[in-house]
Amino acid sequence: MHDADDLIEINPLDLFCSSLDTLRGTSIDQIIPPNSGWSSRPNAGSGVAGLPSTAAQTTNNLLAGISGGSGAYRTDRDEIQSMCRRGIPPSLKCAAWIINVVAAANPSMSKSDCDDFGTFRKVRVIDHGWDLTLKSLFPDESDLERAEVLDFGVGHDHLMNIMLRDHGGRPIPDKGIRSLTKVLHAARDSLGLEFCPLLPDVSCLLLSYMPESYAYATIRQMVIDDSSYFLAISRVQHLSWCKTFSDLMKRCFPQTAAVMEQIGALKPSGLEPILKRFLIPLLRRKHVLRVMDIYTGEGAHALFRIGTTLCCLAHAHLGDTIRECCDNVALFWEGVRRFAHSKHFRFDIFLHQAYGVQKSFRILTRPIFPRYDFVARLISNNEAWAEENQSNLPIHKDKKALGLREGRLPIVLAKHSPERLCLAEWLPPSLQSTRLELIYSSSHHGRSIEMFYRCCSSAIHTVTIMEVLGTDKLVGMYASQTWHNNPDGYGDGGCFLFRLNPNPECFKYKVGASRVGSFDNDELENISRLDDAGQLMISSGTFISMGVGEGGASGLRLNEDLTRGSTSKSIGFDNEELIAEGQEVFEVGLVEVYRFIREVDNKPVDKVDPWKGMFD
Repeated sequence: MHDADDLIEINPLDLFCSSLDTLRGTSIDQIIPPNSGWSSRPNAGSGVAGLPSTAAQTTNNLLAGISGGSGAYRTDRDEIQSMCRRGIPPSLKCAAWIINVVAAANPSMSKSDCDDFGTFRKVRVIDHGWDLTLKSLFPDESDLERAEVLDFGVGHDHLMNIMLRDHGGRPIPDKGIRSLTKVLHAARDSLGLEFCPLLPDVSCLLLSYMPESYAYATIRQMVIDDSSYFLAISRVQHLSWCKTFSDLMKRCFPQTAAVMEQIGALKPSGLEPILKRFLIPLLRRKHVLRVMDIYTGEGAHALFRIGTTLCCLAHAHLGDTIRECCDNVALFWEGVRRFAHSKHFRFDIFLHQAYGVQKSFRILTRPIFPRYDFVARLISNNEAWAEENQSNLPIHKDKKALGLREGRLPIVLAKHSPERLCLAEWLPPSLQSTRLELIYSSSHHGRSIEMFYRCCSSAIHTVTIMEVLGTDKLVGMYASQTWHNNPDGYGDGGCFLFRLNPNPECFKYKVGASRVGSFDNDELENISRLDDAGQLMISSGTFISMGVGEGGASGLRLNEDLTRGSTSKSIGFDNEELIAEGQEVFEVGLVEVYRFIREVDNKPVDKVDPWKGMFD
């Protein structure tokens, strides 16, 4: 029991704000573990961290020293950073994250002023500023309804993963998508950000523990004075970060760097899982949140330190398998992901290694990883290189046409390279350097949906191409899961529809305009396109289809004997009629289905797993 006088002494405005899951709407554990070092009754007097106070330190013990200073303040800074590495309790993440960022972004700001951002003293100011921003951006509700989630250079495929699976394992609910849309549009239109690949993921992480207003206020502090302490906010800065990461790998872990360089993992396009996606494709979510605890205080330096160390440890565990079986960047990062999700990976031990020191000259010690000021100078020096090379070094490498694996069946519809080049540009990165192998042809196997399923059973990822009878028009669909009899629906946001000839165009799954009203306008029965992502492929004994349309229509559909097709606008892909405007039904000529073959060993992509059993 606390003394009643202690409770009276606490000013309610000095209490720290509790965390709130705006992104997914889940409840947050409000229990602060005992003996964790974090205050069980956090307020401006005790500090969130609950460090011992002195007469000279009555406020903001959470971030003492981060904004500068020496002596006792410096000791507090080291202690706070150490505590953040051990993890911030979920209920304190909102307050701790914003105070961390404010203190790091404003070195001259007093501790008490930094601390106020996490307490109720700032709630009205932050909320009022957010309300004004929203009124300016979305003067009418219809403006928000038409707004789409911005990608800031992260790329369509990554953006789909962000919204469909990477933040919680399931699609982000409509309410969370609206909040994310607001924050990202505010960052673009009010803060002037245009290229900032880390921003969508960082925004999602902030919204997982903050209201919209606090997430926006935190991002605003991150980009003060166009600093790259937290975020790369231009193409030049991003390329400079990539060059710096490569330089640090070669300096600290030269053997790992040599392997990564050989397969292209140190190129800007190869470093996307770390410098565009905040390690989210590689680490478990609970570990990503631990990285976020550190990042809010240490900025990009934490990403460089943790990212390089993770690559080195994964390389040590993967061993010679990388050189023998790993021929592309996607396969390398899949190996890193497997390691980071295995029983061999202990996050606390990993952090100890990342932040460890090595002995030198018996007595002196020095950090294994360079200090912040060294990394900051390296980033600054590399900006000149980035300026000179940005036009010659695209973020996404130039694509080449998919190859062909000739077999006993003649390839017809994918024979010409222009069509295969289009497919390479549309496919996920892991399939862009593969060959196509024909596994079903209506001219050889016959026009039977049962035979279609049987031939497709050997592959997970497939491309189906069909010709419109009597014309040179080619349309098709990419399936991210194995075709089989399942009228309830399956597939995910990786599926897409396409037209190869004439006027090649790809229609990928989109999230913008995410609601379609029901017939009775009951708000509870609105269809969410994110929920429809698991019903993009629907097939039975009488038809196969992709894309959910109104009135039972489909984006592309084939009947049971594969002789008639139909196409219409679908909710998920927002596609036009694939054949011609106003032409929904068409006669089908040749139908071909292809699977993907690895170039390095000529084996099917779906049957090759070099990491299988390695971490069991």
